[in-house]
Amino acid sequence: MTLSHTTLTLTLIPAIGICLAMAIYGWRKRPVPGASSFSAFMWGGGVWAMAVLGIRTTPGPTTELFWSLFQYFGIVLIPPAWLVFALDYTSRDRWITPSTIALLSVLPVGTLVALWTNDLHRLFYDPATTETVASASIAGMPYGPLFYAMVTWSYLFILVGSAMLVHLLLTAPKRYRARIVAVLIAIGAPLLSNLLYLLGVLSLPVDPAPYAFAVSGLVFGWALFDHELFDVPPVAPKVAHTIVFEQTDNGVLILDAGGYVVDHNDAATELLELPTDPNGKRLEEVIPSAAKRLSKRDGETVTDELSLSTDPRRYLKVTSTPIRRRTDRQIGTLLTIDDITDQRLREQRLDVLQRVLRHNVRQETNKILGYTEFLEEEVDMDGESEHANAINRAANSLIEWSTKARSIDRTLGPDADEKRVFDVESTVDSIVEDATRTHPEAEIDFEVPPSEPIHCHTSIEDALYEIIDNAIRHNDSDEPSVTVSTEVEDDWVTINISDDGSGLPATERDVLDRGRETPLEHGSGLGLWLVNWSVTASGGSVSIDTGDGTTVRIRVPRANVDAETGETEIA
Repeated sequence: MTLSHTTLTLTLIPAIGICLAMAIYGWRKRPVPGASSFSAFMWGGGVWAMAVLGIRTTPGPTTELFWSLFQYFGIVLIPPAWLVFALDYTSRDRWITPSTIALLSVLPVGTLVALWTNDLHRLFYDPATTETVASASIAGMPYGPLFYAMVTWSYLFILVGSAMLVHLLLTAPKRYRARIVAVLIAIGAPLLSNLLYLLGVLSLPVDPAPYAFAVSGLVFGWALFDHELFDVPPVAPKVAHTIVFEQTDNGVLILDAGGYVVDHNDAATELLELPTDPNGKRLEEVIPSAAKRLSKRDGETVTDELSLSTDPRRYLKVTSTPIRRRTDRQIGTLLTIDDITDQRLREQRLDVLQRVLRHNVRQETNKILGYTEFLEEEVDMDGESEHANAINRAANSLIEWSTKARSIDRTLGPDADEKRVFDVESTVDSIVEDATRTHPEAEIDFEVPPSEPIHCHTSIEDALYEIIDNAIRHNDSDEPSVTVSTEVEDDWVTINISDDGSGLPATERDVLDRGRETPLEHGSGLGLWLVNWSVTASGGSVSIDTGDGTTVRIRVPRANVDAETGETEIA
């Protein structure tokens, strides 16, 4: 052996080791996208390098020919493995099916069959033209048309897979680009050198591709362990958008400026129960019952509700949103379809239950009050019926709860006005006046800054009154005392309502802190729920401190008033 021959032979050993190590690592990571095909790719490189080592170290025409044929088990595995890796790694795994794998296997298997039956047709290589026995390897023989057919389909697979990676490189976020470049270098090192060798650009005594797999393995290793090649697969925004479009439970229809459907997802077909592909049809043909309402206001977002006469009946919410270019020109419309059947049925049940319960509670409570009056008349005129009074108080509490529930439904229902600007001073003054009229025995003091506007839900007045009323009703003192004050900080106004009572029970505070009640622990009424819902709807928060009495702090958004124009701006 010459020195150059020995050097070339020894160079193959690390290439084999690196390829097989990477193949084993990829196989162990096979649940991760791209890992299985990566393992196959590296295994193909390892087999190729191993066969070349066999050619260079085992003398004799028979063994040399065997290794020359054996190397193609690795060579034909590399292109399809690379294509599957590219599909998987670029989130196009929907194309990786048993049928696809079988189709991709046809050419490699056919190539191996043609190679090992070459003596019958001599279309892969022609040994008859080789006179030197020592050159029994295929590398020393003229190639036939089937060899060039193999090269063509191999590099076609490689080109398609590489194009996917280049597209991912151009569209993925920057944090992924280093690893994608590494992957492209890893595939480019052996295959580009092989292509240049076949084209005669590289004048070398041997094909450099098997040796270059050592470079591939090292680059892949760097990408694996330093850049999370498989641990964090890259997702390009366009690919992510496609995945979301296809996998979302919401139906999606995309219309062009003429009102024709240009794209849709499977969820839209299922929700609308469309018998045929809607692409190319006008909206009037797809959703005739809602087409006019959805398109009656061009350039605006419109929402409509559909009721499908199916068995069982289903309810859908369809939202029409204009699609605009940067020039603000509308080029189409996006329709999103939500199945709100469960929500609509739940609302119907709650509505019926609320109306029936409210009606029956008031009706039966009025009966209780009526019978209580008869009971009180039967009691000795000089005495007083403690039990009748208890019944009377309970009945009045039921009526109060029913009235409060109706107030909550009216002020916080879906049809209620959302928010407006309130002046803290005038609002608190009006509430204090009402509370004083209801509780003349109470002392209510308030100090609030004049002309301080807040931006709150329309129910905030009921919520503030509820806190003051609750502070007075649950105060054991003969002369309850309540103080209202405010604090202004940046974009927020905090309204403090303090009393000198015994303090709010822990069960009430816990219910509001958790935001829900449990079967074994619940609040005594609806008042604090009204406060919580109202402040939350206003974009604020509620906190409660207890000690010497109770202090309820309501923090709500401040509204700024322009001194020159007098216009109110939300902070």
